[in-house]
Formats: sequence, structure tokens, C-alpha cells
Amino acid sequence: MKLNTGLLTAFLILPVFIVSAQEKVLTAGVQVRPFFSNKFFKTGPQLKDSSNVSFMVTPKGGYSAGGIIRYGINNTLSFETGINFIKRPHDLTLNKTTDGSIVNTVNTDFSAISYEMPANMLVFIQLGEKLFMDVALGVSLDFYPSNLNTRGEYFNHYSIRKNWMFPAVNASIGYEWRTEKSGYFYLGSSYHNPLNDIYITTIGYYEDGRYQTGQQFLLSGNYLSVDFRYFFHQYPLKKQKEKKN
Repeated sequence: MKLNTGLLTAFLILPVFIVSAQEKVLTAGVQVRPFFSNKFFKTGPQLKDSSNVSFMVTPKGGYSAGGIIRYGINNTLSFETGINFIKRPHDLTLNKTTDGSIVNTVNTDFSAISYEMPANMLVFIQLGEKLFMDVALGVSLDFYPSNLNTRGEYFNHYSIRKNWMFPAVNASIGYEWRTEKSGYFYLGSSYHNPLNDIYITTIGYYEDGRYQTGQQFLLSGNYLSVDFRYFFHQYPLKKQKEKKN
């Protein structure tokens, strides 16, 4: 919430500076966004105990990749949309103890797959002849295609999606280097915040031939990413039309 508030403030003040989007330019691009586990964003390790078994779910670094379409509305604002594939890997650890000593350890992993369809508004500041800074705010529809299940000799794991689709909030800041013929190169950072937890994870285990229900965890879909983007160079739509004539 602090990050969203700060970026919203920046978004509101930036138009008073000299800004430079690309009016009437429609272009497409690609992006790759690695992201990392962080307790501050509710994606740190979670540990719970049940009887003589401890359970730990640890989100690992994931990534997002996809395509972008950008349209320059005027000399101040641009609009972006597209579709992204997201992979969120997790480690799962079970430790069985007797008299305080670990007698058996099970390690496995699972990955949550989802898709995002964002709609973002961008404001640009021109810092140099080819260098631009931008701040973006927007929303996204996040889609979760399936539930998750992994099994082993001693355990059973289910992650049930809380819904097949969630709305989310996006915020980003970055820098873009624009060339006349080779396209635009972008480096920045994004924060993605679904408006609810995305999965309910239940982990059970087998003891003396019987299945025991263990613990439940709520999995968050928040992430802070490093963004690498490339946009193909395009002329304004009016200029493209003049060239065809």
C-alpha cells in the first residue's frame, strides 16, 4: 500500500513537468520480468507445526513473460495492454520429529501458473535526447487455470485456487532508451498486487498407515519485479498513412 500511494502521488505530479510521450504511435513489444520472494510483500516463508510434524512453504523467485501493445494518446499519456505468463515456484518441506529431534524430512516443490491481462496508463518525462522516464498505474485481470496437487510416500499437498480470476493493481517506474531505427529499450521495476490471496494450500501426511490432515496456508500473488522490455520502432499512425498515399 505504501508503494502504491507513493507511485500514485508521482503519477499526479508528473504532468507539471516537461513530458514527452509519442502521440498517435501504436507499437508492440515483449517483456521479461524476474521477481523474488519478500516478506514485506507477503511472499516470505510460512512455517506451521502440527503435532510432531512441521510444515514450511517457501515462495521462490519466479518470472513473468509476455507481449505488450502501447498506444500514444497524446504528448503526455500512453496506454498499454497485453498478456503475460506468470510462474510462481514454491518449495515445500515437512519435518517429522520425535522427542524434539528430526527423524524424517521430505522436500518437494510445486509451481502456480497464471496469466495477466493488464491495462496501464503511463506518464513520460524526457531526460535527454533519447532517454525517457515513465511512471505507470493500472489494473489487471489475473487468471488461474487450475488447482495444484503433489503427492509423495509420506505426504499429500493440495493448493485450491480461491477463484479462477482476480482483479489486481499494477504500478511501475522505469527508464526507456529510444532509437530511431532499432526500437525502444526499457529497464524498470513493477509491483503487482492481486486484491485477494490466490490459493489455499493444504498439506497432509501419513502416519502409521493413516492420513492426517496437517496445516493450511494462504498463498499471496504479490510480487516486485525487475522489468526488461523491448518495443519495435513505429512511426506515428498519421505519418504511416501519408507514406502509403
